[in-house]
Amino acid sequence: MAIVTALQFSASSGALMCDEEYWYLRRRRAFFLDNIRNIVPEEVSDALGIYAGYGGWGHPGFHEEVIQRSRDAVLKAWKEGKSSELADLENVAMIVRRAMETTRRRKVDDMLKYLYGFNVNELNQGYFEENGEKIDIKQEAVIKAAKGIITFQTQNGLTEPIFKNKCVLTGYDPNWGYRAWHINAENTVCSLVSGGFEAIGAGMYGAGVEFSRIMNRLTLDQRREGFDRVWGVIALIEATLNAWEHFHEVGGGLHLVLIDGKAANKKDRYRELSDHTMQLAREMITAIRMGMTTYETVYPLMESLVFKRADVKTIEKTFIDGADDPAIMRKLLRGYKFYPYPDPVKDKPRSGNKSGGRKETRS
Repeated sequence: MAIVTALQFSASSGALMCDEEYWYLRRRRAFFLDNIRNIVPEEVSDALGIYAGYGGWGHPGFHEEVIQRSRDAVLKAWKEGKSSELADLENVAMIVRRAMETTRRRKVDDMLKYLYGFNVNELNQGYFEENGEKIDIKQEAVIKAAKGIITFQTQNGLTEPIFKNKCVLTGYDPNWGYRAWHINAENTVCSLVSGGFEAIGAGMYGAGVEFSRIMNRLTLDQRREGFDRVWGVIALIEATLNAWEHFHEVGGGLHLVLIDGKAANKKDRYRELSDHTMQLAREMITAIRMGMTTYETVYPLMESLVFKRADVKTIEKTFIDGADDPAIMRKLLRGYKFYPYPDPVKDKPRSGNKSGGRKETRS
């Protein structure tokens, strides 16, 4: 996975987004990632009012194991009567950090066992047993190689899927509201996200530039009060698309997690959107970026699509038919190229398009 982005909308709400592209050993391209998940089982959320989404970057198998370990640990703590601990989402973040540490250790042990026949504990004690026979670990070359794997000084296609993994955990609890954490498997650091937004992965710098452009235009009061939720989703998609357009290994469909701990309807407190809904949302923002429509036009469509659960085909028809030139809009969304500047003599801005839309290049 190349990009994971997160944005806080208000004191009680925010969103998490990631793409689905993955390059196996940076050679084979695939679109099957499912590393954005609910980390708190539904029965725990219902009982405690806590909600959390996990967005992972790195190796798919690593995150699948971390997610399952974390969910199991949260459920176990709740059944053991540790509700007061889980009521603070920071403790859930630490559960995820420990799950990462356990997963990393398990994978390192498996690799050492496969290569040399012993695990980390046996290396530390200086011997291991095989078929009842005690075998001392004395070969300096073996010890050095094993320590290189354990400490990640040996960085290659075997060790990187173990250590090069990160996640953004976002969520809500009734005591502290909406918060987010950056958790890194390489050094098992768990850091509170203090700036209101986060981006991790290969496209993080592209997303960060777009987040900065948006945040730098807000006053202090506006940043404290938060985003209108529709503008927040638009900003999150724009940041993700900035990574999409300028960095490698970003692509496929977009997955979105919406969290609103104070939503009146229980089903609106944690939602996941993907597939056709997010494809259309991405196309609408692409049209804005290409000067084919405006924010004012897209706003009510995005609100209906994302928050009011409107029919995708209905919103798509309204979006395309509302364009100054629906035929050119369809071409744009199919990937046709457009000259980036209008002809100062022949081309005139189309009426109703405040951005002075770009016209199709004709031969």
